Amino acid sequence: MARSTTPAPAALTPIALILLLWHAGFAADYVVTRFGLGEGLPGIMHLLPLSALWLKVAWAMAVWLGFGAAFFLVLRDNASVILFFAAAVAALVVTVGLYPQAMPALPVPLLALCVPMVVLPAFGWVYARALNRNGVLH
Repeated sequence: MARSTTPAPAALTPIALILLLWHAGFAADYVVTRFGLGEGLPGIMHLLPLSALWLKVAWAMAVWLGFGAAFFLVLRDNASVILFFAAAVAALVVTVGLYPQAMPALPVPLLALCVPMVVLPAFGWVYARALNRNGVLH
């Protein structure tokens, strides 16, 4: 694949790393909770009522598509555009599915968790899309 000759904006690396760290936190929480690796560690996934299979699938998609999108953005790959879009849609599905359910005691309000979970991949999608249109991503 040909590398882009368009110079990357100065903000690309910090934004990509912030998005990668955000999604890496969710990915680490997913792995620790899913495989029972850290008993007693703080986390988000084990506090959410993900009883329905479709909620579990949507949560996994939001976590791993967001992580993949952020990783590809760090590499300046245009696959991040569609992956960020899919992660934002999956996070929106999780939010819509969780909102009407009775919540256990969360360390933060549900809205404080769900809003950034949807907004950050949506921002990543818009940002990656603009970079792709300007020829920065390859």
